[in-house]
Parts: sequence; C-alpha cells; structure tokens
Amino acid sequence: MEPTPTPPGDSITFTVPAYTVGLQPGDSVPGTRLQYVGRNGDAFDVVIDGLPAVKRTGDSFIWDGILAPGVFANYNLRLATVIFGEMRVAGPVKLTILNPTPVERTDNTPLTAQMAFNNAVISYYVPVGYGIPGTTAVYQGLRDGSGGQQAEFSGLTNYPYIAAGDSLIWQGYLRDNFIVAYNLRALSVGEEGVRFAGTAELFILP
Repeated sequence: MEPTPTPPGDSITFTVPAYTVGLQPGDSVPGTRLQYVGRNGDAFDVVIDGLPAVKRTGDSFIWDGILAPGVFANYNLRLATVIFGEMRVAGPVKLTILNPTPVERTDNTPLTAQMAFNNAVISYYVPVGYGIPGTTAVYQGLRDGSGGQQAEFSGLTNYPYIAAGDSLIWQGYLRDNFIVAYNLRALSVGEEGVRFAGTAELFILP
C-alpha cells in the first residue's frame, strides 16, 4: 500500500506571517470576532470576542476560533496605523485544517472565495516514501538520467520528475471548503529526501 501524504485524522497548519486588513468603523476582521468600533481621542474602541476594549496604536488584537467547518484560526494582530479613518491591523495568522483529505484540482475555473490568505510561508523536508504535506504527491526516490539526478513523485497529474532548483505548482482541496495553491521550489534533492521552500495561497470557500 502506498503511503498517504496526509494521513486521515491528521491536521496541517499554515502560517501567514504578514496578514493585514483595513477596517472602517463598524467593520470586523473577516471571519473573526474582532471589531473596530471607532476612534476615541488618541485611542480606539474595539470589541474582542464580544468584550469591549480600548486600544492604542501598537496594542494587540488577538482572536482564536473557528473560521469555517474544520478550519481553526489564530490571529495575533496589532493595531498599526490609521489613514483617512481606516484602521490598519497587521500580524501573523495561523490556520489549522482538521482531517485534511488532499484532492488535486485540475480545472482552471476562477475561485469564489469567502476568505483568502496570501504568502503563507512554506518549508518542507520530504523523506523518501512520504508525501508533501497537504498534497497528493509522494516522493518515491531518485531517478538518475543523463541530465543528473531527479526526484520522482507519484500522485501528480503532470510531469513526475523534479531536479534541484525546479518549481512545483500544486493546487487542490484539503476539505470541501478549503483550497491550497502551492508555489514551491526544490532546494535540494537527495536519496533520503527533498527539501522544498516557497509560498501558498489559502482559500476558504463559502
């Protein structure tokens, strides 16, 4: 039996290091219970998980909770600046996907996302016999050819061989309501494993 890239019952976490959003009075950070009420002198009235608070520039704006079925989030934001009445908040966001079941998305129809996150930072080391987390791709071992060593992957619908320095683009569902789009590059290829780095775009569907 082939090893599965993401075993059933597992979870996968993505980190978006520089999430930012602008809020007008009355707006909430999308999907959360973080609300900007309005300016109050040199401070700002906000509501965090139903509790009113007074914050100043540089203060924390933190929330943990369920964004969508099977999608848990941690927002570790701070109040950044106010420009023309819009309050900017910024900071890292972590998304944890429960019980992911990767299915590659092969059509190019536009996505209608309820929420989207850009530039999640990815750094994976994939041992032989294991999969790239959150994908259907499993590293099967090295293939020696006239052009040098290449890593062979099963579970891909396109070309299965990747050399050091090559890119890997993969898009697919982790749940019915969650899509990940990987933009990776193989930093190194070896008999024991392949090291990837890159980014991912994350989409929560309605």
